[in-house]
Amino acid sequence: MYYVATLENSPWVKTPPPNERILRCLISPELDPTNHDIACGMTELQPGCTSDFRAHDEGEMFICIAGKGHVRVGDDMVEMHPISVVYVPKNTLHQIYSDMDDTFTLLWVLTPPFGGDRMVLEMAKQKDQ
Repeated sequence: MYYVATLENSPWVKTPPPNERILRCLISPELDPTNHDIACGMTELQPGCTSDFRAHDEGEMFICIAGKGHVRVGDDMVEMHPISVVYVPKNTLHQIYSDMDDTFTLLWVLTPPFGGDRMVLEMAKQKDQ
């Protein structure tokens, strides 16, 4: 069994300032009950926007697919451009910065799932009610 995600069939939400961004859940056990291993989503940040500085129980990989920006991992800043990849170990503080002149778009992958994917899906459900 496999699951195909597209921009059209993926739940999304725009978060409010000060950490304004578009979050989209592409793959999740909540969307595909045969998947127990992984979650994947997409984050879009306009120039000047950031995510919150946080840690969670899953490891997270960020893959830049468009634009440029930075991912803060602990005290380090990692410059990202298309096809740059950074892995953030579980329970490590991290933050995304769109500090360049264009929209910064990242795919994120969580292993194991059941963290950020559930958060995005719950926010999208509330938005649609």
